[in-house]
Amino acid sequence: MSGGDKPISLADDADLLRPAETARRLAELTADDSVAADYYGNGGAVAEFEAQVAAMLGKERAVLFPTGTMANLIGLERLTGPAVPGTGRGRIVAHRDSHFCNDMGDALSQLGGFPVVPMAGAGAGYDADALAEEIARAHSARVAARIAAVTLETPSRRLNNRSFGPERMAGVVALARAEGLPLFLDGARLLMEAGWHGADPAAVAAPFDLVYLSLYKFLDAPFGCVLAGRADLLEEIHHDRRRHGGSLWEMWPAAVLAGAALPRMTREWPAVRAAGEAACTAMAARGLVCEAYADGTNVVRLPLPATAPRGDALTAAGRAAGLKLPPAAGGALPVKMNASWLRIDPEALAERLAHTLCV
Repeated sequence: MSGGDKPISLADDADLLRPAETARRLAELTADDSVAADYYGNGGAVAEFEAQVAAMLGKERAVLFPTGTMANLIGLERLTGPAVPGTGRGRIVAHRDSHFCNDMGDALSQLGGFPVVPMAGAGAGYDADALAEEIARAHSARVAARIAAVTLETPSRRLNNRSFGPERMAGVVALARAEGLPLFLDGARLLMEAGWHGADPAAVAAPFDLVYLSLYKFLDAPFGCVLAGRADLLEEIHHDRRRHGGSLWEMWPAAVLAGAALPRMTREWPAVRAAGEAACTAMAARGLVCEAYADGTNVVRLPLPATAPRGDALTAAGRAAGLKLPPAAGGALPVKMNASWLRIDPEALAERLAHTLCV
C-alpha cells in the first residue's frame, strides 16, 4: 500500500509517518534554513527542544537521548547516586509488567548493578501497602539491603495502555516521599494519557524527580526520548550519554520533528477520544461491542465474532479494507485509537470494520 491509500490504524498509538512523509515534514520544517544543528546532542535545535519539553512538563531541565533503555539506565544511576558500602546500588521497585522488567534486557541489573523488585498489583499499578511491604522486607534482610528508588509506568504498554491510577499513584508517591525515596516516572505515553483525561502534563509529572518521555510513540520522531527533572540531576549528563555510546553526531531531526508535534497534543488526544467513542458507538450498532477498561486510555477490547477470519486472513482482509489491524489476543482485537481515526468518518470506520469481520 502506498501513496494516498494509507490505512487507518487500529494497531498503533499514532498515525505513524512513512519514510517519505517524515522526509517531507522535515524538509518543510527546515525550509527557511533557521534550524541550527547540534554538536553531539548539545546546542542548536536540540537545546531549543529540550527547553520546550522542560516547560511543558514543569521541570527545570530536559535532555535528549537516542533510546529509552539508555535514558532509563542513566537516569536511575543519577537518581540513586553511587553504590553505598554494604548495600551496593540498592533495589529498584518496578511493576512486574513494566518496561523496566521486560523490555530492557535486564539492563538495570546487568549493566547498572540494580536488583529489580517486580511488584504485583491489580491492573497496571501497585499500591502503597505493597510498597511498604517491600521497604520492610529490605529492612529485615540479614544482609544489609535497601530500596534505592521507586518507579512507576503509566500508561502501561504491556497492559493495553491502562493507567497506574491517580489514587494509587498518590499513595505510592506519599509513602516514597515519607521514606526519602526518589521517584522515577516512565511516562513514555504521558502526553497521551494526560490529553485523554484532560490533565495538565506538568501536574502529572510534578511529584517525580525524573520523567521519561518517548518521542516516537506519537511525536513523529524516528527515534529518541527525553529525561526531564531537576537541573542538578541532569548536570553534565551528556558525558554519561557519550560513555554509554549515545552521543550521535547530530540529533536535531528528532528534536525538530517532535518539537513541531508537541503543541498539537493537548487538542489532538481529546479529539481522538471523541472520534474513538463515536466509532465505538457506530460499531455497537453493527453488533461489534468495544469493551473499555475502567482504568484505560486509548485501547479497547473488541471480541472477534465467530464469522471473522483468523490469523493472516484477518490481516489481509483488514489491509484490503484500508485498515491496519492488531494481532488477535484471547479471541479479541486490542484496538488502539489514534490520530489516523481523525481521517475518517466514525460511521465509515465502523462499516469498514464490520465488513472486514464479516458481520
